[in-house]
Amino acid sequence: AFAHCMRSNGVLQYPDPTSRGLQKVTAQQLGVISSQLQTAQNACEHLLPNSGQSGQTGRATEAQLNDMRSFSQCMRSHGVPNWPDPSVNSQGTASFNLQGIPGLDSPQVTTAQHDCGHLWPASIGGIPVVS
Repeated sequence: AFAHCMRSNGVLQYPDPTSRGLQKVTAQQLGVISSQLQTAQNACEHLLPNSGQSGQTGRATEAQLNDMRSFSQCMRSHGVPNWPDPSVNSQGTASFNLQGIPGLDSPQVTTAQHDCGHLWPASIGGIPVVS
């Protein structure tokens, strides 16, 4: 539903999710500008089970948190020095606060996500989509 919504909101090349969840994509890969991607994401985030936060739904297990920390460490070692560790809210849901991090739509971030994707916990779903 999220992918369909994104396409309906002008991001015509937005891919359907795979068995791992939503794919990591940049505005450049989708042939749109960052503000267009962000507008579509804002319009469609209600269709995501975790309301658009990069992370998982429900209580995070220690194994998931460890995997998310490993993913963060890998992102930083692959040239994304500001990538945060996951945080856990009062409901026990883990997510990354990606707001205010410059360069999230850069090819370097996309490459790092690709290189580090094997560390992402499959039980959570897709790797964080950044705009």
